[in-house]
Amino acid sequence: MNPGGKKEMVRMDKNKFSPFLITAVICFLTCFFYLNRIEFLDLLELKAYDLRLKARGKIETSKQVAIVAIDEQSLERIGRWPWTRSKMAELVEKIAQFGPKVVGYDISFFDPEKTAAQKELVLLAKKARDLNLLPNPKLRQYIKERLIKTNPDLTLALTLQKAASPQILGYYFNLDPQSVKNATSSNNHSTLPEAACYLAQKFVGQSKEVNFSVPVGYKVRHNIPLLAKVAAAEAYFNVIPDMDGVIRRYNLAIKYGEKYYQPLAAAMISLTNRSKIPTLVLSSAGLMGVEIGDFFVPTDEQGRMLVNYRGPEKSITHIPAWKFFTSQVQEQEVKNKWILIGVTAPAVYDLRVTPYGVAYPGAEIQATALDTMLRGDFLLRPNWAPLFDLGAIVLLGLISLFFLWRAGAFWTLIGFSGTAMLYLGLNFYLFKIGRYWLNVVYPLLGFGLNYLSLNVYRFIFADRQKRQIRQAFSKYLDPNVVEQVVSNPDKLKLGGEKLELSVLFSDIRGFTSISEKLKPEQLVSLLNEYLTEMTGIVLENKGLLDKYIGDAVMAVFGAPLHNDRHAYDACNAALEMMSRLKKLNEQWKERGIPVLDIGIGINTGEMVAGNMGSVERFDYTVMGDNVNLASRLEGLNKAYGTNIIISEYTKNKVENEFWFRSLDLVRVKGKKKAVEIFELLGSRKETCPIPYMEEYNLFMKHYRLGEFKKARNIVDKILEKHEQDKVVQLYRQRLDLLLENPPAHWDGVYTFTTK
Repeated sequence: MNPGGKKEMVRMDKNKFSPFLITAVICFLTCFFYLNRIEFLDLLELKAYDLRLKARGKIETSKQVAIVAIDEQSLERIGRWPWTRSKMAELVEKIAQFGPKVVGYDISFFDPEKTAAQKELVLLAKKARDLNLLPNPKLRQYIKERLIKTNPDLTLALTLQKAASPQILGYYFNLDPQSVKNATSSNNHSTLPEAACYLAQKFVGQSKEVNFSVPVGYKVRHNIPLLAKVAAAEAYFNVIPDMDGVIRRYNLAIKYGEKYYQPLAAAMISLTNRSKIPTLVLSSAGLMGVEIGDFFVPTDEQGRMLVNYRGPEKSITHIPAWKFFTSQVQEQEVKNKWILIGVTAPAVYDLRVTPYGVAYPGAEIQATALDTMLRGDFLLRPNWAPLFDLGAIVLLGLISLFFLWRAGAFWTLIGFSGTAMLYLGLNFYLFKIGRYWLNVVYPLLGFGLNYLSLNVYRFIFADRQKRQIRQAFSKYLDPNVVEQVVSNPDKLKLGGEKLELSVLFSDIRGFTSISEKLKPEQLVSLLNEYLTEMTGIVLENKGLLDKYIGDAVMAVFGAPLHNDRHAYDACNAALEMMSRLKKLNEQWKERGIPVLDIGIGINTGEMVAGNMGSVERFDYTVMGDNVNLASRLEGLNKAYGTNIIISEYTKNKVENEFWFRSLDLVRVKGKKKAVEIFELLGSRKETCPIPYMEEYNLFMKHYRLGEFKKARNIVDKILEKHEQDKVVQLYRQRLDLLLENPPAHWDGVYTFTTK
């Protein structure tokens, strides 16, 4: 309690950092990280991509691709791997009889195969040469025929040559620059045979000086010349994993020497479109994709296509190789199909890590890439993806700033979670329906950092400010109103706004003489007790305790939180203050303390409400003529012998809810305009305290009209029964003077020359 002093002023912190600056810095840093590629965050994005791929579920295949799988059962039935070239020739022949469209080999034949019979014939030829028997034509012919019949490489070559459908053999690039220095095998040729599928270049636009980057092969291991010459083509079967060892992309070009070469899946399509040379499509922006006959495959700047996995292992049809040897294959399983031959048995270790696990057959990666090209359902990282990602980072930052951080802790958490889930849902929708890969990690990272930073800021600065506001205003406002003020702290800034409000002034009558009769400590105790009770009534009626002026109280109704019933609240508070004072006087009388009497003035009208003072320290208050009028009305109680006087402006707002009687038309000191004033008597929920209200109103009517004799007669009749009515007593004295000295011009207005 601060009797006789001004209300404590609110001090607003001037913080070096603001929410806008925090959001701007975090958005900038997140965009910077995004553009400069942080390895750890990129790794998280790759894992998030895998989750989206698996969450999407299985998708339809073209049903045109099948894998002849050399699986575990095939090894058990036919024999361990590698199979002899003769056995492979038998498999090639059995597949060919069903009429596939094209056959690709995800296996290689890097070295010649030496059989025991060949070794014996070589020894026989050596002995014959040593014994000088080779000139014998019959012996030479015998050795030659036997070498041909026992040569499995030749058997396989002849079988490949006879096959009606194109046969494409696979080879391997070593992408390690050190491999050239360490090369020892005679099969590591520096050039590729003519059968190797290469890519031409096609430029879109005027510029032909386009810089682009694809993987470079430094060493190559390809099939033995005997097989390479009879195959329709050769193509590499390299698949290059991402930084975490997972294969998500399929490289459509590798540079070797001065040429660009095709992978196995692309070469299989190329052979069905022999009229058009496969080309790298280039523009001023870089590599756009690869054109393979009638197919266009979009790629990234490194010539990589995202593999649109159809689902887990065996989503592409697997036909076990052993079924061909036992005639258990149906023609429709192979006829006009794109066939890939590969080893899927775990023991052979041709298993790769994909988003679907660590044991995915390499042949099925080739088959899935082929199936993706045939269906054209490419997963895309479009050209506008970076703009979308950067826009999402900024937009989520703005959502944090303008919509989330101002809410309470619970709703902030709900809003953050909901917005994050909404973005994830949108991202997944675009991934599943549009097949667009858009970034998740960077936008949500920025969003999360904004959320945390703004909440830390709010806890350190904004919430501290609210605590200061709550602490300051809790003494002057009802707790419910305080919370609403705290929720809108921006209103508590230097300056004001014009509002219609009600102001109440109250003052203790004869306080100076009372203070002279009491000891200082008794006076302080009495005043504190009185002000505590009066303040409580103001707060209970949604009022703002503006200030204490010695023993006087100033209260505002309708601010800082606007309330349309401010006039009612002010009048109700005044009546309650008089009722409470009556009870206090009874208690003080028993304790030998002088009784108190107060006067209350209330006015309603437009006034400026806001924070007045300096930038550092200011006081929320109201100013204006209507405030001054309320103060003058409080002082008029002495003249009329009343306790509560309200203006006509207040009375017009609440005339159906309270009892009043008109006191006078007055012109207070410092005002030219007259105002009608009323005595507030009580609530209309109760009986009117003045039973002679009709007589009083009739008297007032004659008085205003200047009919002083008629008015005097009514006054005398009222005083015969109610001689204690100080207002009527005042008017009898005033009427006596008016009858003795009639005014020349009567307007019914009484002018006060003192406050």
